[in-house]
Amino acid sequence: MENIKISVSESGRDDSISQVRVDGVIDTLTATRLEEVLDRLLKRNRYHIILDLAGVDYISSAGWGIFISRIKEIRENKGDIKLANMVPNVYEIYELLEFDNILSAYESVHAAKTAFGAPAEADPVKKKDPIAGVRTVVKELPPGGDSFSTRREEVSRAEVAGFPIDRTEQLLLEAIRDDPFYTISELRLVLEESGHASRISWWGIFRILRKHRLVSRRARFRYARQTRKRF
Repeated sequence: MENIKISVSESGRDDSISQVRVDGVIDTLTATRLEEVLDRLLKRNRYHIILDLAGVDYISSAGWGIFISRIKEIRENKGDIKLANMVPNVYEIYELLEFDNILSAYESVHAAKTAFGAPAEADPVKKKDPIAGVRTVVKELPPGGDSFSTRREEVSRAEVAGFPIDRTEQLLLEAIRDDPFYTISELRLVLEESGHASRISWWGIFRILRKHRLVSRRARFRYARQTRKRF
């Protein structure tokens, strides 16, 4: 049985807003369920979406990828996805992966509705207390639960073995080797200043980092340390 429960609410004075309440774990196995819900909303031209994550203990890269991959279409239709009620460990990953540059987060559904311009009303949902032993960012990125893991391992081995890789990827990896503490936004500037990838998007950078298992700053630091030893 999938460890996820999703409900959608569109009633009340703010009926232009679709409130999606999620409970459980958003990982490779369950992310498709959420993806289907979002796709159904978009087919109905519902572009004002609040994701109530009060009951979510963990979001994998597959889950975050679903949010990010749909934000362009939503904003092109003058809408947005707003995140609400993230528990501390999920919010930590949200910040660490720099998704705060893409998606806005709010302490409550009430605050998210207000940001959409909805009439003020009480929000009965409260965030859950942090759960002892819950997964952290250290377990966010290892292979096994991510559908991209096999391909990313192959790419990493190919790079180590000296096989050619895309020039944009090469420049990005060199930048990380030189300074592993670059943020994703800063890496984008480095590539643009190189003149080779003047139009690369934030999402383009993220996909390359995910491909090489370098999404977190901790992973980039390990990569820089390991590659420097080879030179």
